[in-house]
Amino acid sequence: MKIQNIHTTDLRPIFVKNQELGRESIEDYLRTIGNYNVEYTLNSLVKSGLLERTGRGRYSLGLKRQIYSPPLENAIKGIYGLIQEEKPLLECCVWRTSIINEFTLHQAGRFAQIVEIERDGLEAVFDLLRDHYPNVYLNPSDELLDRYIAYQNDAIIIIPLTSEAPMQKIEGIRTTTIEKLLVDLIVDIKLYESFQGAELAYIIKEAFRKYPINKDKMLRYARRRRKGNKVEIMIELSLQTEDF
Repeated sequence: MKIQNIHTTDLRPIFVKNQELGRESIEDYLRTIGNYNVEYTLNSLVKSGLLERTGRGRYSLGLKRQIYSPPLENAIKGIYGLIQEEKPLLECCVWRTSIINEFTLHQAGRFAQIVEIERDGLEAVFDLLRDHYPNVYLNPSDELLDRYIAYQNDAIIIIPLTSEAPMQKIEGIRTTTIEKLLVDLIVDIKLYESFQGAELAYIIKEAFRKYPINKDKMLRYARRRRKGNKVEIMIELSLQTEDF
């Protein structure tokens, strides 16, 4: 059997009892169905979407799902452009909480624009954005979130960017990945309060259903935030819950 003739049905038998398998198990199976260069074949199956990497040396049956690419609204593009123009050396990540609605059971009506900046640049970016936009907040307290920001739409919230956070570039703008998004929702309970509880479990299940997610990358970021165990437990519990 040629590589191009391998289909999902050829791979499904080894995933009957396991959603994920290690590299050795898949390589052993490939040897039983054909005389392949197994390493080359494994990489080809990943590139074609028939297999998905879920972590280091771990794979699941591919669904040919697209990589998560959140939409970037003009307001976010404007904020990022201003920061790049005035503070081009600062590492930053921008996104709007409206992107979470793709995964929610109940649609949120108010949103915030999240601007994550390396710690040394927080004050400078706060001063910069405050000169150009209303409702700009630097690392707001729980009380400020409850009493004011919760009732505003499109408040700009500036928070520290965790080093080595998993990000991606879309249209030249550095924004969040699905792995980073899920960890942040789990860890920053007060900041993303409207997406907690049963809603959070639903968000996690939907994200795993719709997109390939690298668990190693996600947990590595969670550990950078010193919440590795919390994130791992929440992910496991959410994926075990029954459909809503």
